[in-house]
Amino acid sequence: MRSTVSTFDRAPKSAAKTPEQIVRMLELHERWLNNRSGGIRADLTLQDMSGTNLPHIVLRGAKLTGCNLSHSRLNGADLRKCDLFSADLHNSELANADLSGADLRGINLHDADLTGAKLEAADLRKGSLLGPQGNGTVSFVGSATGKVNLNSTGLKRADLAGARLDDANLNSADLTGANLMGARLKGASLVGAKLGGAQLQGADFTNANLIHADLAEADLTGATVSGANLEASDFTGATITDVDFSRATLNGAKISLSISTLAEDIQLIIRDHVMWADSHGREGSRAELFRRSFIRINFTGVDLSGASLLECKFGGAVFKKACLSMANLSAADLIRSDCTEAVLTGINLARADLSEADLTRAQIGPVEIRNRDGSPSGRFWPANLTGACLKRARLAGADLRMANLSRVDFSEADLSGANLDEANLEGAKLDGATLEGARLPG
Repeated sequence: MRSTVSTFDRAPKSAAKTPEQIVRMLELHERWLNNRSGGIRADLTLQDMSGTNLPHIVLRGAKLTGCNLSHSRLNGADLRKCDLFSADLHNSELANADLSGADLRGINLHDADLTGAKLEAADLRKGSLLGPQGNGTVSFVGSATGKVNLNSTGLKRADLAGARLDDANLNSADLTGANLMGARLKGASLVGAKLGGAQLQGADFTNANLIHADLAEADLTGATVSGANLEASDFTGATITDVDFSRATLNGAKISLSISTLAEDIQLIIRDHVMWADSHGREGSRAELFRRSFIRINFTGVDLSGASLLECKFGGAVFKKACLSMANLSAADLIRSDCTEAVLTGINLARADLSEADLTRAQIGPVEIRNRDGSPSGRFWPANLTGACLKRARLAGADLRMANLSRVDFSEADLSGANLDEANLEGAKLDGATLEGARLPG
């Protein structure tokens, strides 16, 4: 395998070819591909072919090292196993081209269109080419860093399965629906890249930069993200089975993690608690956890009623339609958590931080206390939110009947259509809160 830096001495084969010579070389290359007499593999090393119009050209196996093919039309071209080491194809049209197995180290594909292109097992690692100069010296052809430049490149539905893209520049690249199964992107930069619906199973993003990347609906099953920067990236609807995010940066990312990503002992406690809740205490055991971290964990639909989760961290966690009736989450961190339509009746959220949490249509009303024989007692156990912080929280349509809301900070919260009948609002802050259609006590 060639080293990452290649040197070419001055030689006639690197001299500029005339258009007639290039056409003749392409004809001989076709004969070479078909094993016909007189055929010669095309060697267009360091040639300037910018602006070439060669759609559907068959250049399979050609040597195009350092070749300038910028602004060219190569739609549907067969470039399989081509040597395009440090070639320049910026602003070129390569839609539906086949570059499978090609050597693309150090290539410049900035603003190129590779929609539907095949790059399976292509080598897109960094690489630099030293070419001859007129004064007898050599210098870098293209960037001295040798990093593959795919900045702003269109790669929709492209096949990059198994491609080696270590250290590649894919900033703002459009990889929507692309196949990157098993691809290697160690240290790659994908800032603002579009990876929606992409197949990323088994891909390696070690130390990659994916700030503001769109990974909605992508399949990352078994992908590696150790050391990756995923700040403000969007994983909405993405499949993240068997992905370990423990060493990735997730600040501001839209992502929820499966319970299966928790430590095995915690998973067992949760399973036992669900059994306890489902059997009304006859089986399993009640969860009692203190100051544990459940940041971004997805508890959608999970029954955690009656659990003791004091001072636990649930920042960004998802509790959609989950049941936490009579649970104790006093002083818990629930910043930006999603509790849409969750059942929180009789819950203890005293001193909890629910800043910017979504409690739309959540049930935070009272639990009716029943007699031993199961008959109604006429008494109720209200939810306790004393001293909780709900700044900028969304509580539209929430049921807060009878809740203890003393000293709760509702600053800039959305309480439109919420029911606060008989609630205790003593000392509560409602500065800037939206109360349109809300039912207030008294």
